[in-house]
This record gives sequence, C-alpha cells and structure tokens, in this order.
Amino acid sequence: MDEPEHAPEAKAGPPLLAEAVAAFVLEQRARGVSPHTLRARKADLGKLLAHAAGNGWDGWDVKPRTLRGFALELGERGLDPASQARILSTVRSFFGWLFETQRIGQDPSTGLRNPRLPKRLPAFLTEGESGALLDLPEPADFPSSRLRCILEILYACGLRVSELTGLDLQDLLPQERTLRVMGKGSKERLVPYHAKAAEVLETYLAFRREFLAAKNLPPTAAVLVNQRGGRLTPTSVRGFLARALEDAAVRAKVSPHALRHSFATHLLNHGMDLRAIQELLGHASLSTTQRYTHLDLESLARTYESAHPRARANSRV
Repeated sequence: MDEPEHAPEAKAGPPLLAEAVAAFVLEQRARGVSPHTLRARKADLGKLLAHAAGNGWDGWDVKPRTLRGFALELGERGLDPASQARILSTVRSFFGWLFETQRIGQDPSTGLRNPRLPKRLPAFLTEGESGALLDLPEPADFPSSRLRCILEILYACGLRVSELTGLDLQDLLPQERTLRVMGKGSKERLVPYHAKAAEVLETYLAFRREFLAAKNLPPTAAVLVNQRGGRLTPTSVRGFLARALEDAAVRAKVSPHALRHSFATHLLNHGMDLRAIQELLGHASLSTTQRYTHLDLESLARTYESAHPRARANSRV
C-alpha cells in the first residue's frame, strides 16, 4: 500500500499513527490471535489513537510521561481497574512490537504500570447448592437430557463453557471415563469423570441419536447440538445455565462459571492436591488455581489436623 504524500520517510521517523496500528493488527492476525482478542486489542488501541489525536502526537516515538498521561486519562474517565489493566497491557504489547520492529528507537511503555486491582474471589456454590442444581428429574426428551448433561459434565469436570461446547464425539473416551479437552492456547488435556456423569452422558447421547434421526438431520461430530443439529454455542449454554440457577433458587449474582469454581473448591475441600486440580482445570499457573479455591478456617484446620504428622501423633496421645 502506498504511503500518503504527507507521511515522513521511513528513515526520518516512525510511521503514521493509524498505519502503525493497522500493521500491528495484521501482525497479530498472522500470529493466530483469536478474533475475540483481536477485536479487544483494536478497541484498546482505538482509545490510544483518540488520545493521541486529541493531544497532538506526531508519531509513536513518545516519552514515558506521555504514556503515563494516557494511563491517567483512563482512570479519569472512570474505567474500572481491570479494563484499564487490559488496555495498558495492549499498549505495552504494541510499543514492544514497535521497538522490536525498529519503528522506534526506545520502548516508552516499559515503566507503564497497571492500576492496583482489588482482590476478588470468584463466586462458587456450596455443595448443597450444587446438589440442588443438579438434582433434576429423569429426562423425558432431548432438551431436558441435554440440560442435565451440561450441568453434570461442567460440575464433574470443571470445564469452561467453551471447552464443553467444543467437545466432539471422538473426544469422549467412555472406556476410561475420560474427556479429551482442548483448552486455552490449544492445549489438550485429559479430564476424568465419575460414574454418575457417565450415566447422564450416555442417556443424553441416546436422546441425541433419536433427535437427529427423527428430524432427519445430518450426522455431526459435535457432542452438544442445537435444535437445527448444529453445534451448541457457549452463549446458548450460558443462557441455559443462568435459567437453571434461577430455577434451582441458587443465590443471586452467581454466574454459570461458578460451577467451574465450585468443582475446584469442593475437590480441594475433600483433600485433593492443588497441583492435581491445576492439571484438571488446565491452568498454566498454580497462582491462577489458587484463586479458584475457597477453604474457610474451619476446613483448613481440619485438613491440617489430619495431614500434619505431629498433629496426628498428638491425637493418639
């Protein structure tokens, strides 16, 4: 693409603002960044472009204090700390790329710090609430068997909603009672499921076969299918889960993702090793797994008493 006549020569300075953003987005797409992430980064850099235009930037070769002014503006606009942190992360990636590709001589974003984020524990269900949610009547048709399967597998395996909807029939390993799950970053993991979940899954698959045959729909690899025989979307599943949580009279303000948090919390409460839970959840970092766990002091004390050698010895005295 030809440069506009007013653009500086490459050796004289950095590319124009919009051109730099466009080149960065193309490079990100070529690297295989997901469409969702790409849209978010374009929106983040759009805010930076607007700020640059409003403050008369000539190019991207700016000083660190110039970027700190942008960070300050984000806070003044009332954006929550998490949104500010995401935008600043995109800005750091963008300027790092400008520096690596020699479009600028120095990276001004290296000292750019995120705002302090409040520590929020993910919401989760108690074991009683989980039981109430999953205590459904025996399914009488395809939709009810599908909902029961969705709830049971999410709680049995701790899957993300997108991981559940991405399951294909070849990912079911019934002999081993295991699922082959494709997680974030295309990382594959194997997740076991218990006998009750196996029973619920088998019942759903039987209804699924009957439904597809009765509707004369073509075969599909997707485990979870919609009324047209296509793959069920994460948005649809979240809608089903939200209604199920409401029908079960589970506490307000608990998202469908709470089943994943509950899975991790309940396993830890019953003595499973944190690193084993990390593997089941598909977390790259153990610190991420720790955020999904909720041990109160009483259960922590019980675990300590049962696990510590000296505590066990004293109990026998």
